[in-house]
Amino acid sequence: MKATSSFRQPDYLTENDFPRYRIRCPIHGFIRFSENERKIIDHWIFRRLRHIRQLALTDMVYPGATHTRFEHSLGVMELTSQAFDQLTAKHGTLLEDRFNKVAGFEKKPLAIARQLVRMVGLLHDVGHACFSHAAESVIHSGQGHVAFTIKLVEGEEFLGGELDKAFFAGFAELVGKVLHGGAVMPPQLKVLNDLVSGEMDADRSDYLLRDSLHCGVEYGRFDYLRMIQCLELHEADGGALEIALNRDGLHTFEALILARYQMNTQVYFHRIRRIFDYYLCKFFATKGPQAYDTPQKILALTDIPAIAMILRDAEGGQGEQAKWAARIRDRNHHRVVHQTGEDANAMDLRHSGTVLQRLKGQFPDIEFIPDRASSSIHKLLLPEDQEQEAGLVALPLIESSGEANYLGERSHILKRVPRRFQVARIFADISRDNNELLRTVRSFALNEYRKLGGRS
Repeated sequence: MKATSSFRQPDYLTENDFPRYRIRCPIHGFIRFSENERKIIDHWIFRRLRHIRQLALTDMVYPGATHTRFEHSLGVMELTSQAFDQLTAKHGTLLEDRFNKVAGFEKKPLAIARQLVRMVGLLHDVGHACFSHAAESVIHSGQGHVAFTIKLVEGEEFLGGELDKAFFAGFAELVGKVLHGGAVMPPQLKVLNDLVSGEMDADRSDYLLRDSLHCGVEYGRFDYLRMIQCLELHEADGGALEIALNRDGLHTFEALILARYQMNTQVYFHRIRRIFDYYLCKFFATKGPQAYDTPQKILALTDIPAIAMILRDAEGGQGEQAKWAARIRDRNHHRVVHQTGEDANAMDLRHSGTVLQRLKGQFPDIEFIPDRASSSIHKLLLPEDQEQEAGLVALPLIESSGEANYLGERSHILKRVPRRFQVARIFADISRDNNELLRTVRSFALNEYRKLGGRS
């Protein structure tokens, strides 16, 4: 698709939407925001993200990993803006034409779209409970933080009223629709949803860079500025616009995929991180569902009161809550005695289940905890796929000639990186000073796994 060469960037909605404030960021330098955006940033519901760690108890492994959802959310807003501005510089007339078809966008379609995608980026994680993802299966009753985020954004008694007041009536509903995606959202706004949570999105880009920095590892680093410069638009059959990538950006996109893979294997699903996630879930479950049965209770529970609760129960609690709290306080964790490779298939998982039963039979006095970690690395359609499964994306790659191919066809690296990371582990309650028993149990588990034909 031929780019529009001399398109003027969109105006701001009002004087109060001009970015007159700035804040330092270790990733992006300065992040700028407006008076109206400051009202949302200073709102207590968003401000609580200052007290919610991005990576839960990963500091048990990487001591520097104490950064928060607050700074990540600001970073996503910044990256989303950069990507949007790049697309409007190239294809502003086309985007303006499409956004103009959305009800309420007629007067300043690009300015509204830009403000909208900034707020989607800023608020995409506002529904996180304490310790982020670690215990949300308990605190959010298995529904995750996204549904709660949309409730907070759209609810007049939460952020909805403030969003409509700061920008215009109905703005909060638009933010909620873009966050939700799918059929709920006007199809012309899919580009905005993809900028925040697509295959080349601002969310993953920021957290890979930020988590890598704070953990002190290099795995998550890639040339994100180059990738943003190479963003394009593609008009699919039927006229829908979709995010595409210029051919020059192929290698930096491959670096993004490798960064996802390595951060998943080395940080996000590190064995010690996983066992402390387990302890957090067990601890919060002891409080009962009534502890999280209203939005107000969830919003009040940031990491600060949660850690205070854990320390208090570890010191003077009773029963299960004291048991799990003490595990966390004292860093007294179960130890891995078995794990599959990082691309475990269905048979590997089944063999691990059999090994668990045999371990319990052989060592009846030891407590064993099974764990299965799984995460998507990418959702790109590849040539060897028999048919396009639901959720797979045929990401357009724009050649210098203007011809559109698909990234999965052109990338040799994507054909070799697993689409999913998956590993099964078994933890055992063996003390740190009993290494002889640990070696015995690990040897038994490995021999049984090999007998079954399991892959290491």
